[in-house]
Amino acid sequence: MTDWNLIRDMMAAAIDTCERVEAAGYDEDDRDAVANVGGVDVSIQDFLTSAWTYPENIRYAIIRERHDQADDRAYVPEASRILIAMAQAAAEIIGSHQPKAPAEDDIRKMVTWFDRHAVPGIEKAIANRRRSSSQNRECKV
Repeated sequence: MTDWNLIRDMMAAAIDTCERVEAAGYDEDDRDAVANVGGVDVSIQDFLTSAWTYPENIRYAIIRERHDQADDRAYVPEASRILIAMAQAAAEIIGSHQPKAPAEDDIRKMVTWFDRHAVPGIEKAIANRRRSSSQNRECKV
């Protein structure tokens, strides 16, 4: 079973980090600024590079562990595709200098569509299928 709370924690950590870096006033010219960590000067670029390579490395660790447990994925699940596509779309908003997020109205319509149409439609279709399957089993008995 998917641990959605762990996934929420992962996404929240990434979002919170990006938000705090932006709120700190990070600019490309700041890449070589350093902070002393345990007696070692670490640059902002080092932190930022680690912030995207760490999850990449964790991804490979997850793939290896799933393989070792004979739990390989035969295909990319639809839920994975949704997360990837949404993360990619969200990433395009970052750094925009417009007073309003690009395509904000469309984004809000999409968010509403997920909540009011996609999920209820999927839940309804599954319920219909289950109901139909149980009725078919009862008829055969």
